[in-house]
Amino acid sequence: MSLPKPPAMGLRGRLVIIMILMAVTVVVLDTTLTRWAFQARFLSYVNEQEREVVERLAQQLADVHAEFGDWRLLESRRNLARLLMRNLSEEAAGDLREGSRPPGPREELREDLRENLRTTRMLLPRLHVLDAQGRQVAGPREALPTDPQPFFAPIVVEGVEVGRVALTPLNTLAREADLRFVREHMRTLWWIALIAVILASLVGIALGRYLLAPVRAVATGARELAAGHYDTRLNIDRSDELGALARDFNLLAAGLESNRESRRRWLADIAHELRTPLAVLRAEIEALRDGVRTLDHDAMAALADEAARLGHLVDDLHHLALADAGALSYNFAGLDPIALLNTTAQRYQQRLEAAGLTLKLVLPDTAPELFADGERLEQLLANLLENSLRYTDAPGTVQLSLGSSADNTEVRIEVDDSAPGVPAEELPQLFERFARREASRDRASGGSGLGLAIARRIAEAHGGRLEGDASELGGVRMTLHLPRPTDATAGKPA
Repeated sequence: MSLPKPPAMGLRGRLVIIMILMAVTVVVLDTTLTRWAFQARFLSYVNEQEREVVERLAQQLADVHAEFGDWRLLESRRNLARLLMRNLSEEAAGDLREGSRPPGPREELREDLRENLRTTRMLLPRLHVLDAQGRQVAGPREALPTDPQPFFAPIVVEGVEVGRVALTPLNTLAREADLRFVREHMRTLWWIALIAVILASLVGIALGRYLLAPVRAVATGARELAAGHYDTRLNIDRSDELGALARDFNLLAAGLESNRESRRRWLADIAHELRTPLAVLRAEIEALRDGVRTLDHDAMAALADEAARLGHLVDDLHHLALADAGALSYNFAGLDPIALLNTTAQRYQQRLEAAGLTLKLVLPDTAPELFADGERLEQLLANLLENSLRYTDAPGTVQLSLGSSADNTEVRIEVDDSAPGVPAEELPQLFERFARREASRDRASGGSGLGLAIARRIAEAHGGRLEGDASELGGVRMTLHLPRPTDATAGKPA
């Protein structure tokens, strides 16, 4: 039996851990570098202090040499220690006399003297006195080291260098006071580091809560969308990337909700459109079967009409589905638009006249060749003329014209019809699926309601557009904008 896996750590926990790790890394690195830099600088400071002592000792040794004329006084290490001790003691006592320190009991002076004595003992193993020839006069028995480089203070008597005092600098701190000061400094640094880590943890928790709250809201909203609740919206008012993500989420949800409603209307409209011819066919067939109607030419014609109407609807649905999927086939080639409009007008001349409508053809003498699919454009124009045929009152007029845009970059084909017109606010709805001008959806004048939707898809496939507007004839003007041949290949489907 396998044990259940522990729950994965969330983004908030990871963000807090990252903040803590970053803080620890930065603090440890900073503390280490600060410690190294401080120790190096403090060691340099201690050596500088010792150099000042050595320079004063060199002046004192100059007085000794001037008094005795040689270095006999420094024959023993003890005499050098006394001399150095006297130098440091006088310095401490001078500080008190000059007021550089606040006055205190004599015990304070004694403590300074004791500290100076410790300093003296630390200096003696590294202190060498050399004569003018570089021979050692006083100091440790070992030879003067060359690494690290010693510090030399000249001993000058009446402008003549009679010797030098050499001090080997410290490599590490040795005095207890210095070491205690460094330890206190490092303890302070580590306390600062601990406070920095705690602050980083608190900032990480607050930052995680601030940054991840919108992410959790988006995740919750995504689960709601996955469950089919397309009315879900996020109430996140921010100006950063997370706010943009929330706005994009709301746009996605609104689009899904709109698509769902469109799909519902689409299915309801399809069901309605298919139900009507099927109901008529079924009624006709039942009447023939029951003997209510006689199976004669009229009955057969009625059945054929309903079957044809049903076939047209299925064909339109099929074409629109292919157009939506971008699967309609196109064969682009050079096309004469004048010949196209003449052919289309001849096909509809008799039908329009039979409906009491007059067809007017307005064509220029010449027109630029189009790069288009002739069959698809003929299908587009047929849909526009069918629309005018169904909805234009007799007697009326249908006008088919060809022109160009003002900048001569487009070819325009216009189909105008006479009354009745369409209110301006309803014009955009003409291109919606199953849209008709009349509210009753009477099939006596209405077709499938898909013709203009299919026509717009064909126009877009040619890199153009199809627009509806009010006509000067009193009805509707459908304008097809097609690019000139130099731009037409841009509209060719891949």
